[in-house]
Amino acid sequence: MLLGMERPTERIRAGVAVLNSACSKRAVEVELRDGLIVGYDSVPEGALNARERATILTPGLVNAHAHLDLGALRGSISASRGFLTWVQELVSAREGLAHGELEAGVRASAWEAFRTGTTSVLDIDSMGLTEGALRVAGARAPRAILLREVLDGSPQGRTARTDSSRKLAEAAVARGHGLSPHGTHTVGDSLLSDLAQIVTSAQPASGIVPVGVHWAETPEEGRWLMEGEGPFASWLGPSPELSGTERLARAGLLRGTLLIHGNHPEPGELERLAAAGCTVVHCPGCHHFFGRERFPVESYLAAGVRLALGTDSWASNDRLDMRREMRLARDTLGLSAASVWRMATEIGAEAIPDSTVTGTITPGTAADLVEFLQPSSVDTRDLGALEASALETLTQSEPQVGSVWLGGRRTSVA
Repeated sequence: MLLGMERPTERIRAGVAVLNSACSKRAVEVELRDGLIVGYDSVPEGALNARERATILTPGLVNAHAHLDLGALRGSISASRGFLTWVQELVSAREGLAHGELEAGVRASAWEAFRTGTTSVLDIDSMGLTEGALRVAGARAPRAILLREVLDGSPQGRTARTDSSRKLAEAAVARGHGLSPHGTHTVGDSLLSDLAQIVTSAQPASGIVPVGVHWAETPEEGRWLMEGEGPFASWLGPSPELSGTERLARAGLLRGTLLIHGNHPEPGELERLAAAGCTVVHCPGCHHFFGRERFPVESYLAAGVRLALGTDSWASNDRLDMRREMRLARDTLGLSAASVWRMATEIGAEAIPDSTVTGTITPGTAADLVEFLQPSSVDTRDLGALEASALETLTQSEPQVGSVWLGGRRTSVA
């Protein structure tokens, strides 16, 4: 940075600061400079004004799975006719949209996420237009880690689509993006192996290349993978007769991968995921949208698999709001406030290549922060009580967002 161009120091005071899922402090001042958190310290409770006393300052939320480029389809496709019909209608509807409509949908999705407290999103970019759309959005968007989506329909051998998908993947990684082989049922073995080679060759120079794969989302997916039967057989042809986990492992693409949804794992898969350091992303709002049976959270926790939270898209969720995802996770999974908060911050951040993005308030890390406001009905005289209840408030009551800091730049969203 050029001499004299440093950003001025900013100090933010709050009645409660949630430093991480295991530690909160009351009456805190956090110091920011040059996009990073310099440190934090206690201040006298009497030095806080009324707004500061009512503030819960937290790290920004991390949405571990979204499709920002489906924002233009918000509310346009019903789930009432089943998932496979939903997919067909989505593809048809998206093909009928103009480029400008799709880009506007990206920006609308990004703003919805940002204004509700999300500062980082691991986004599946299926059309290659998200980066440009977000550049226009400027400060009204979270930092987006783009995973370029590729698929070839899971052929048994190579096709022209396999080769074009490889080229898309190579170009994306060269631009510093990650990859998303769409699903373990829609990408063939040759392309999965190609993608593993691209990731492996790029990582020594560029650091982590994040990879996200739709996995075990529906029973029909598993039925085709393992038995070659069901409705996917007419779309995808002959089955590999292997689990999705085995396909990824044989290609060299399992370790550290984000596996999205994971509603119907096969026996023995979860232990393999834990050993490979995978993270499974649960999207409670999407789960509710499709009316799916309860997510098997206990099985994942027993196997030691990390779980993160995401929203999926506006075509498969009523809102792109991580506050709602946390509340739904609390309501449906029976998890503690601390566990759900960690799923919405720290675990998602582990998949982000930028090591300063940690989902915590820690000196030397990115100044990605959110100011949550207690309602006027809350008695703010006892900051100790507010500190003790902060995670419960954040994960169950969807508190109002006042301001969001991204890399130390403040945006008022109230």
